[in-house]
Amino acid sequence: KLLLCCLRLCDVAMAEEQLMHRHDQTHFVESNNMMGGYQQPVWCVPINSLASPMEPVFMVAVPTGPYMMPAGMPSVSDMDEAWYDQYYGGHWVGGHHGENGRWGNWRRNEGYQVSPVLRRIWDADEGVTLTEVLDVLMDVALDRAGAAWICREISDWDEDVVESVAAAANPHMLSLAVHEFGREVVTALIERASPDTANNLVSQLFGHLLDLSRHPHGCRVVQHAIEHCPKELQGPIQEELRGEVVSCIESAHANFVIQKCIQSLPRLATHFIVQEVSEQAVYLARHRFGCRVHQRILEHASESDVKSVLAEVMRSRNPLTCDEFGNYVVQHILEFGASDLQEAVVKTLLSDIGGFGSHKHSSNVVEKAMAVVPDARDRVIDAILAHRGARSPLAALASSKYGNFVIQHILEDCTPVQRKELGDRLRALGSVLRRGFGKHLIPLLGKSDSRGC
Repeated sequence: KLLLCCLRLCDVAMAEEQLMHRHDQTHFVESNNMMGGYQQPVWCVPINSLASPMEPVFMVAVPTGPYMMPAGMPSVSDMDEAWYDQYYGGHWVGGHHGENGRWGNWRRNEGYQVSPVLRRIWDADEGVTLTEVLDVLMDVALDRAGAAWICREISDWDEDVVESVAAAANPHMLSLAVHEFGREVVTALIERASPDTANNLVSQLFGHLLDLSRHPHGCRVVQHAIEHCPKELQGPIQEELRGEVVSCIESAHANFVIQKCIQSLPRLATHFIVQEVSEQAVYLARHRFGCRVHQRILEHASESDVKSVLAEVMRSRNPLTCDEFGNYVVQHILEFGASDLQEAVVKTLLSDIGGFGSHKHSSNVVEKAMAVVPDARDRVIDAILAHRGARSPLAALASSKYGNFVIQHILEDCTPVQRKELGDRLRALGSVLRRGFGKHLIPLLGKSDSRGC
């Protein structure tokens, strides 16, 4: 968190320098004050390092401090009217609090007033009609309370009513999809509209799926579209993502789109994803987001696709078992992989049970193996008890920060004979058991004695 704060401060400092020395690239606008609700001038300057592909971010320098706002507001008085209406429906809805602490609006220079219909929705007026909302649909859809009203009321609307709302929203699909509240309206329409209308709405996103997938709000709309899209729309989705699978997986938002494709689309339609993942299988297995895609492939892909992806992974299973993210892939292999893959992983663990069981990440793999692989627990216990003394696997596990959890789980779920043998060996370790993390096992030995072992 401290590092992120420092990076943000550096970005703000760079923006302030641009503000001082590059006045030709700044824009003067008017806005509601964050706290007071009155008009005051602000200056906007782009912060490139914080900008997303779809929605560049501008720093707003006001007397009370810098705030963030999406691009589009600067120089609205000079903005082409058609462009302005296309993207923002006649005004900009921002994130600052307006009157009475409600979500207010960035006002246009000529002085935009809040729509009376939206104000009635704020006041929970039950008399608001759909006809009134359709006239100011973008005002309502881009507002927190307005979007919630649409999503709440849409479940009671007839199909004809939903069609009319979808027709009004259709030209603004891209603007709605990348908006914090507008995306909720889009997903509700896709879910409630007729198949033909939903397909028409989704088709408005084609040509922009890659950028939307990398957007924090757009990626949710794309996931919803993938989940509800018919077979005839799967082709365009594949074409836009083809060749960009790895870059999408590396994205904090687009990786969820790839996961949703694997979960929702037919196996044949996701074969291109498997092919691109298999080319960089080990790298992605060790990646923060790539490990999730490996897990989805293990859960949903065909056996042949799984083998093609795991061929290189299994050759690197030793380092992956100890990797921060790779260990989750190995755990999933134990849970969902074929029996021969499970056996290969278990043999790897047994080859150095003291080392793997004492490691921060691979100790989780040992516990997973004992939980899901038949007879793995007995084989692990036999490997632990195979040697005696202070350098035995049992001593290494008992004195380890993470290995002692492995011993605890074994003691809680093993046969009486195994528990007695483990208890006797642990007591024989003496000082090794009493110092460090081994002391956490002493209460469990008392429980073993109370069970008559």
